Amino acid sequence: MAAQTILVVEDEFLIRFMLADSLREVGYRILEAANGVEALDILRSGQTVDLMVTDVRMPGEVDGLELMRRSKSLAPSRPVIICSAHLFEQDVHPADAFLAKPYSIAALADIIARLIGDPWTNDSQTRSA
Repeated sequence: MAAQTILVVEDEFLIRFMLADSLREVGYRILEAANGVEALDILRSGQTVDLMVTDVRMPGEVDGLELMRRSKSLAPSRPVIICSAHLFEQDVHPADAFLAKPYSIAALADIIARLIGDPWTNDSQTRSA
């Protein structure tokens, strides 16, 4: 049985590294993307992605909100967590959860567990593009 997979999308390398490393320590399998275009490539690749965590403001033509919309069109049941210091929860519909920056890893891990369960949940809500 494989661990559930989370796609972490964050343009700031140190933040992305810290998030990915912390979630790996919890037990999740992590895929990383530095921008929306990289994330879309992963989502369209056929790799299993059980949940996506994304920043909003990123360089390039696809910001976090557009990435969320495209992810939902590829796999409507795949949960998306939006993280931003510039928006409010009411601005991120149809995201499944919102975290205002700065936030703690514990807060993120709690939301992830609520949305998809622990890393080794047998009834994984596996979502592929």
